Amino acid sequence: MKTHVGVDLHQRFCYCVALDASGKLIASAPVVNQQEALRHWIGKLPAPRQVVMEACGFWPAFARAVSPVAERLVMVHPLRVKAIASAKLKNDRVDATTLAHLSRCDLLPEAWMAPWAVQERRLTVRRRRELGQKRAAFKNLLQSVLHQQGLIKPCTDVFGKRGRAWLAEVEMSPAARAAVDGHLRVIATLDEEIRLLERELKTIAASDERARWLMTMPGVGAYSALMVLAEIGDVARFANQRALVNYAGLAPRVRESAGKAKRGHISRQGSEHLRWIMVQAAQIAARCSPPVKAAYLRLKLRKPPQVAITIIARKLLTCAWALLRHGVCFDPEVFMRAN
Repeated sequence: MKTHVGVDLHQRFCYCVALDASGKLIASAPVVNQQEALRHWIGKLPAPRQVVMEACGFWPAFARAVSPVAERLVMVHPLRVKAIASAKLKNDRVDATTLAHLSRCDLLPEAWMAPWAVQERRLTVRRRRELGQKRAAFKNLLQSVLHQQGLIKPCTDVFGKRGRAWLAEVEMSPAARAAVDGHLRVIATLDEEIRLLERELKTIAASDERARWLMTMPGVGAYSALMVLAEIGDVARFANQRALVNYAGLAPRVRESAGKAKRGHISRQGSEHLRWIMVQAAQIAARCSPPVKAAYLRLKLRKPPQVAITIIARKLLTCAWALLRHGVCFDPEVFMRAN
């Protein structure tokens, strides 16, 4: 008889509830987030054990800790669990018990657990995005200092060669000068970190055949190709292009009633990183690729610019699915036919 273990994960402890196949409580307790404690508590339960957890940032460490004592480990989608089992009373024990009951009733909305290699790749490419966001934040801080001082930039890019020469000479208050110089030092450090990381990403992409396929797409370089691969993982888990678009949260919501369908904004549910990188690629492609630019300009005639870019991102992601599934290079005609 299988033991069903529902686990509500937290940073310092996990609340665990174990039920048998009939729903009878076997054990329940908060367990400290340490490998030995988790293995001891779960390992003493009757075998075979099916351990169920919700997707969260801590799941990889938890999975490594309990895998030796769990015959099956299942990760579920948090939003789908809430849709299946909504409750007015919500606490750690209730959440863990709900997962255990869904497990024994075979109603688990399973989520994909990325293997270790994919987790490592995600950590690398996401760090590149985080560094870029930090750099942009410090650039904005510097520009706010200039605005407070009533200074007008003599060029568009104040961080280019001409802009930096102006920053070094322009007069401002002592506090403002200290702030500007400090921000420039942080930006220089981030620039160096990004440069080193991008060199590493280019080396990785050059040795990955799938990345080379993706880099034939307009707007996609080594960094964005590896970001797409890291977020998708195994493309075979997506049955078709629509499934991948839904995973990226780029599919429009559809509300249908009485035979009438209304399309709304994109769902924004799924991989936020994949959605972001595809929008970035779409913005570049709409400037640099003639067929993509032509499609974008046609869309702009009847839709707002951001909506048009989102549609381009969706079309590019559809092409990415085809490239990865069939091992081919980018074809502009396929892009034009994509929905």
